[in-house]
Amino acid sequence: MEITGAIFDFDGTLFDSMHVWKGIRYKFFEIIGLRLTKEDEEAFKGLFLRETLELAIERFNLSESYEELLSKLFEYIKARYLAETEPKNDIIDFLERLKAKGVKMGIATATGEIALQAVLEKYDMTEYFSVIYSTYTVGASKTEPKVYDVVLKELGTDKNTTWVFEDALYAARTAKANGYNVVGIYDKSEPKTDELKSLTDIYIRNYSEIDL
Repeated sequence: MEITGAIFDFDGTLFDSMHVWKGIRYKFFEIIGLRLTKEDEEAFKGLFLRETLELAIERFNLSESYEELLSKLFEYIKARYLAETEPKNDIIDFLERLKAKGVKMGIATATGEIALQAVLEKYDMTEYFSVIYSTYTVGASKTEPKVYDVVLKELGTDKNTTWVFEDALYAARTAKANGYNVVGIYDKSEPKTDELKSLTDIYIRNYSEIDL
């Protein structure tokens, strides 16, 4: 495996944290005092996070802007991360191996940076990552390659020897379609593991399986 740069997803890839996202928007609405009817829940079904928050502002006549509501949501997620999540099996040993090899590392995530920083600090993992960008900061979801491209540019590594680490099929598909080497990581939250395995260059259940 020739590698000079590594771009990691966060949820399900670096941390066992996907369970935090199950029903997160509805739990958040309860926290801020909203009570959703079945009609409300139907209206929110299938929406992306931004669409959900924007509809909530309109539907419940909230005084907060989208940015203010998103900030509150990520503060709530940060608290959940600190209380309920931990690094994936073998990941810290793997990061140490990459560091020893001189590999530059960054994070490309669909979670706001503020939520990540606290839990990375809790586990003394901030030293490994020189670059962290979220899809919210770059203004494009992982159905587009922008967040990977921004991290790659700041890492300054050759794309041919920079690997993307992802547990989600849709995100891995985006990275692969845009010329990245991709390592697929098993996480129980991804139901299409066979497709992820066939799509990616390397597929693992534990980081100890990777031979550097």
